[in-house]
Amino acid sequence: MKRALYQAVACGAILAGVPVLAQAAGTALAPPAVYAPDTWQGKNTAVVRVLDRLDAHVEVLSVPIGTTAHYKSLDITPSRCLQRPPTLSPDAAAWLALQDKHPNGATFQGWMLAAEPALGVFESPVYDVRMVRCEGTDTDPMLPPLPKPVAPAAPPASGSDTAPAPTGDTSSSSHAGSPDIPDAIPDKQETGGVY
Repeated sequence: MKRALYQAVACGAILAGVPVLAQAAGTALAPPAVYAPDTWQGKNTAVVRVLDRLDAHVEVLSVPIGTTAHYKSLDITPSRCLQRPPTLSPDAAAWLALQDKHPNGATFQGWMLAAEPALGVFESPVYDVRMVRCEGTDTDPMLPPLPKPVAPAAPPASGSDTAPAPTGDTSSSSHAGSPDIPDAIPDKQETGGVY
């Protein structure tokens, strides 16, 4: 909707003989730096399901990012929780650190996906841990920093179409007399060899 409105305004300005860029006041603006539309959205709470195989008890835990939840002898610490955008099929992923406090207990550190539980498996004889979803408020997806956009070069002012004349001192920028750099490029092309 906004795009169609923008196109209509831009076309109307061009048809009216008014350049669209002339409507901007003063300096040219850099394009906005945005994440791609298919970027996973960060959330501040991971929801995991824990099955205790000894008594068949299932517990669903909501664990805020950066904190540790304790379930019996199991410690669950999520570092990140990401959810797919609505434009893609639903899924959630969490970076989890799991540690069973039993002697010789299993440990796990890595990604668990809700839609693909076989990709990140906590190999414990006592507990089964599965990622369920992400919830809470939106946070940054924690991707690499966005590149700094470069502002487009402004066209020269109407009165200064010519380049400024060089000053009389060219010794600092000239390479004349330097034995390593030739003064002119030879006109003769290389010959010979197999191409």
